[in-house]
Amino acid sequence: MHRYRHFDDVIDSSNIDSPAILPDNENDEAFQVEFNPHHNNYSSNFDKFKYCFSQRTRLERFLIYLVFILLFVLFLITLISLYHTKYYSPNTLCLTSSCIQISDRLSSGMNQSIDPCEDFHEFVCGNWMKKNIIPKGHSSWSTMKELLQKNKIILKNILEQTSITSISNLEQEAIKYYQSCMNISEIERLNIEPLENFFKNDLNFTIKQWIDLDKNQTWQQLFVNLINMHPNKHDMSYILPVKVYPDEKNSTWNNIHIDQPHLGLDSRDYYIDLKTDQKSIERNQKIRETYKKVGSDILQLLGFDKNDSIRRMNDIIQFETELAIVSLPMEILQKPDATYYLMPLKQLHEQYQSIGFDIYSYFNNVFNINITNPIKFNENNQIIILSFDLMSNVSKIVTNYLSTPNKSYIVIDHLLLSLVVELIPYLPSIFKQTLLPLKTVLLGRDSLPDRWEYCVQETDDSYGYVLGVLYINTVFGETDRKEANNLIKNIREIFDENLDKLQWIDESSKNEAKIKLKKIYEKIGYPDFIRNQTILNERYGGYPMIENDYFNNEIKIISRDRRRTLLKYQQKVDRTDWQMTPPTVNAYYNPTNNEIVFPAGILQSPLFHKDYPISINYGAIGSIIGHEITHGFDNQGRQFDADGNIHSWWSKSSLENFEEKTKCFVKQYSTFTFDGHNENGQRTLDENIADNGGLKIAYLAYDKIKQRNLKTDNNLQLPGLNYNSDQLFFIASAH
Repeated sequence: MHRYRHFDDVIDSSNIDSPAILPDNENDEAFQVEFNPHHNNYSSNFDKFKYCFSQRTRLERFLIYLVFILLFVLFLITLISLYHTKYYSPNTLCLTSSCIQISDRLSSGMNQSIDPCEDFHEFVCGNWMKKNIIPKGHSSWSTMKELLQKNKIILKNILEQTSITSISNLEQEAIKYYQSCMNISEIERLNIEPLENFFKNDLNFTIKQWIDLDKNQTWQQLFVNLINMHPNKHDMSYILPVKVYPDEKNSTWNNIHIDQPHLGLDSRDYYIDLKTDQKSIERNQKIRETYKKVGSDILQLLGFDKNDSIRRMNDIIQFETELAIVSLPMEILQKPDATYYLMPLKQLHEQYQSIGFDIYSYFNNVFNINITNPIKFNENNQIIILSFDLMSNVSKIVTNYLSTPNKSYIVIDHLLLSLVVELIPYLPSIFKQTLLPLKTVLLGRDSLPDRWEYCVQETDDSYGYVLGVLYINTVFGETDRKEANNLIKNIREIFDENLDKLQWIDESSKNEAKIKLKKIYEKIGYPDFIRNQTILNERYGGYPMIENDYFNNEIKIISRDRRRTLLKYQQKVDRTDWQMTPPTVNAYYNPTNNEIVFPAGILQSPLFHKDYPISINYGAIGSIIGHEITHGFDNQGRQFDADGNIHSWWSKSSLENFEEKTKCFVKQYSTFTFDGHNENGQRTLDENIADNGGLKIAYLAYDKIKQRNLKTDNNLQLPGLNYNSDQLFFIASAH
């Protein structure tokens, strides 16, 4: 940890014994003649001075005393002035409005009574935590979330104050969508009517039929019908989640991936008591009990009998537990090279053939989008899976349930409840309130966010690049983009220089790392295509929003986005595409594109400002930039080469050294406790490497710029904060 120090003493005592004040020749007779009499008569001269002073009047003596005091005070003022001129002259203080604001923010958030070397987090953030309670609808609060809230307010003003007659058609559609989301009275009035119509029209199956399912029959055909019903409009593939994204071993092309089966509790860990301590076991039991209660309450809102809904939830949890047991743990999912397998579609077809599920027909239905050039699947097609054992085990569980009376209906319940829970955000508030206890036990969120906040986020998710133009016109300029680009450039250079200093990695691996670093593509602020109306129309057009019909507007958005995803199959990867919208307060590294992305939303104060001193920019956004670059070389990113393909480019010795060094992080972070039990340092290894590496690289980049700019305006202190620029770097990073 950086140890804080007071400023060095400005009085240079090195010259007291300097030869310059000694006589050139100690035997110089003239010098001794002149010096010795003066020394010999010192006592008599002092007596004369006392006699003269005693002859003065009282007023004269008072004035002499006063003169001496004034001279001494003047001397002190001069000394202090010199001190501040050296360290805090107007040329070293940043007095712009942005600097004054960040200085006030940092100082008001600090608890300066704490020794930073004992508890740095409390020192930097102690008062901020006292002043900032977690807002309604949130499970946590931080500087990043505070910034996100500020961005949401900007978007809210855009959506509510923009004249609908002066904007594009797509911007009008975004506003119409937002208004339908905000129309709570209409959503409440309609109750579950939109959901009932969706079941009837899109699934060709009613909620009443679901309630009345005969538990003594088998429902293979119903299963096949449900997941084949408009699969390119909405995704019912909860058993076999079909995704389309870049092929990790041929990253320029998109391919089909089959993910793990969907679980109502998301993580397999909640179904399996992996930890043996009593507190962890009790927590998992509480989560499962809450899930059962919430699920049965949702079924009752749909018209199910109370006792029947409880029994069905017990069965659903048992089914999902069996799926969880065969699912891959996080430790395996963190190994891209161990979760990539090409599987012939014929093999998947054979696994489900016994229940009449024709995989070829299913994939034809899913990808039946391009009418002029339809895709026909057969045994020659290949898909990417996580594990052969996973696929085999899932198919055995599903086919066994579907083929067994008294169990077959459970698979149907799992599918339909998963669908309903996914659609709950678009239903009346009673559904969201019913789901809330599960959010509380999983995330600590004990209330719903304000409606405007939810609707702004949904509108950004649905029309992000349309809103993005209006957002960047408000808060992000080309100068900001250039300054952020300079930061990234400088941090990349230091990363490259630091590679040269590493002794544990051999030259061949080091050269490959340098090639990868050089090829990292950076995206800053926003994609350029957001100003291209033709591209935006292709992306968002053709799905007009309906006034005051939030549920069906959302169904349109889901269908639009799924269609766009499926159309990527067998297409080249669009390297201009982004995974985040411009207002997003986040950043990411994409291994298959080998790119780092920083939306305009995160390039805002207090994390970044073009007028901040370098200590603040490098400490705050700089450490985030370093974090994302480091992800390209962490325990997951290191498995991808410069072109974004899974490829072993490390020598055996370098890889062994890397693995050995990561053990230190695993050991350190496994000692941290949360809610009474130790964290799993292996699961958080990628983020821990990126956090530590990112901070180090950002500091080295800052230090290099600081040395270069010692006498320029870039190396400035903040008013009211008695800390040097090095200290401000770490304060900004922690804040």
